[in-house]
Parts: sequence; structure tokens; C-alpha cells
Amino acid sequence: MVAAAVILHRTRLPVRIDDSKRLSPRQRARAFDVILRHAEVGVGIVPAETIDARNILQATFLAMRQAVADLPSAPARVLVDGNAAPPSTVGWEPIVGGDATCYVISCASIVAKVVRDRLMEFYHDLNPEYGFDRHKGYGTALHAGRLQLHGPSLWHRHSFEPVKYAAAAGPGG
Repeated sequence: MVAAAVILHRTRLPVRIDDSKRLSPRQRARAFDVILRHAEVGVGIVPAETIDARNILQATFLAMRQAVADLPSAPARVLVDGNAAPPSTVGWEPIVGGDATCYVISCASIVAKVVRDRLMEFYHDLNPEYGFDRHKGYGTALHAGRLQLHGPSLWHRHSFEPVKYAAAAGPGG
């Protein structure tokens, strides 16, 4: 789980900013570099075992709090993509569809996606048999096939139903 927080120093950046899912990997990488030059950025990363122990919502909230705490300066308020925000003393404002409708949330979604994808490429270097460099951990047919063939890795969320199933079946199952 990766979350990012961004405080922009400009109202608009000289690059296309949009929901990270609407940008190509190349567009995201370019936007990521520009955002890092023109904003304060904080990142929160929560590992799979914490997600398994706490649940996805609580892990998401933890990553959000980490990202805000990682900012060089404290924000007056925090805009959050989604319908809920973690309990906090800072004013947190959830915005449903915020990654597609709010410029600064779009910036944060780009940062989080690029960091996550680079993390998945690092995991690929450690365990190339899973093909993390290609599916980035998403539930593709390739990922399901590799999971079935090799069983879960340390990087998998063991509480996630397809991973639970693969773990129970064992490698090659």
C-alpha cells in the first residue's frame, strides 16, 4: 500500500496532470519528476503483512497518515481521494473521485502510483518468477498464473482471497 501527500508551490504545473490511471507510464514518470521539482511530497508505505493484520481500510489510513507526516511542512488541511479519511487532528476532507477531479489529489495519485510501480519493479528484481515488472501486482491473468505456479511470495497479501487460495493449493496447485 502506497499513499502520497503533495503540497503544490504552483497552481498549475507545466505537464499533464490527471488521475494516474488515465496517464501512460511515460506521462506518469514525466509528471512525477515535475511534481517533485514543484511541490513538497510525502510518501507512506505499508507492507502486505500490516494490511493482513489490520485490514485494507486501516492500512490505507495508516499510509495516508505516514504520507502527511513525511511532508516537510504541516498542511492546514488534507484533501483525500475517497469517501472516508483517517481520524486526525488536521482537517481531512474526503472527496469521492478526487483523483480525477482535484488537481492536487491527481498529483498525489501520480506520485503514489510511480512509487508503487517502482517498488513492484524492485520486488521483480528479487523474485522475477512472479512477473511483478509486468503486472505491477494487479490481478491480471499473468499474475494469477504465476501465483498458481509458484505460490505466494513475501510481497503478497495473504488475506486477499486469490492469494489465500493459491497458498492453500501450494506451488503448482
